[in-house]
Amino acid sequence: MTQPQPVIYNPFDPAFIANPYPFFKELREKDPCHQITAADGVWLLTRHDDIDVILHDRERFSVDHRNLKRGPEQDLAYDDIAVILFRDPPQHTRWRRLLSQGITPARVTAYQPRLAQLIDEHLDLLADKGEADFLADVANPIPFLAISELLGMPPQDREQVHAWTCDIVNLTEPIASPEVTRAIIRSRDEMRDYLREVCAHKRAHPGDDVLSNLLGAADGFDEEELISHIILLHVSAPEPTASHLAYGVLALARHPAQADELRADPALDRNAVEEILRYEAPLQITGRYPLEDIKLHGRTIEAGTAIVMSLASANHDPDKWGPTADELDVRRERANEHLSFARGIHTCFGSALARMHGQLTFGRMLRRFPRLELLEEPTWSTLLNRRGPTQLRISVR
Repeated sequence: MTQPQPVIYNPFDPAFIANPYPFFKELREKDPCHQITAADGVWLLTRHDDIDVILHDRERFSVDHRNLKRGPEQDLAYDDIAVILFRDPPQHTRWRRLLSQGITPARVTAYQPRLAQLIDEHLDLLADKGEADFLADVANPIPFLAISELLGMPPQDREQVHAWTCDIVNLTEPIASPEVTRAIIRSRDEMRDYLREVCAHKRAHPGDDVLSNLLGAADGFDEEELISHIILLHVSAPEPTASHLAYGVLALARHPAQADELRADPALDRNAVEEILRYEAPLQITGRYPLEDIKLHGRTIEAGTAIVMSLASANHDPDKWGPTADELDVRRERANEHLSFARGIHTCFGSALARMHGQLTFGRMLRRFPRLELLEEPTWSTLLNRRGPTQLRISVR
């Protein structure tokens, strides 16, 4: 009798990078609790319900890498940027509360006209060119400008700050070479020194911005905590948002009938953003460490073993989304139940701002450019967590 072939998870396979969803389908059906032997026994979960339960279970699962049986080479970088991404309550609760006092819903809403202006200015440039790399000309610059302006960072230093954050963002990758880890630490140290100077200036000359507000909070962060979280906001907000914008334009260019529906009905703008977030998750995976032995699908996951959860796979699980799970549908009911921003206490802090970028970009762009076309298939990043286009050539002529 022929033995079934084992499912192989290889995120570096060019076919996986171009389209991972057939691979996720096979994993969900045949091996939903998959041990990645090439990664020292890390477990990969792909089903929506399994992942949703773990994301809500803060009693049995931790985000703190110190609960890993054998820590990664990046421990030094993690320890010195110990922010809400990597800590459990009560530390996480305090930090999130303090950040919420600085980046309030009212402040995000008040920024909407300025964000719309930025988007229009970049679409003007796109109109002048007719053809462009959407990532380089629109998706990448706008989110970085937005977070920089909200924080109140000195505009003359943006190029250097962006260079630092391009290194530090690799902290979110589960695998990093020694060279990448050294670059993370070097840029982190340089950005820390720079932010100490910025904080000193803001204390002496406060403005109407998030950083001044956080510095002025009576029960706020100490300076090193604040600097860690300002770095976090710089690295965790712009790049996933840029990926979301690129994914959306790519999906709409590939699905002209869906683009036409959205173009004709502005009332769909909000739901279309949720569907695009479901269809292509800006961050592909998230991780947890069980605090006790866990049994799942006949497997035993030992305490302290790394669990990687595929948000991208969960968002395409037909047990949650039905037989059209792999299709783009801007009218999809309950599209906002995707897991792209995770769930529970670690729901992405910047989700409201990311959604605003999409709501102000996709419909606006389609109605201004009725002939959006993809000029060539995109090139793709080979990063595990931040899979996405690295170049997206489009025409709006």
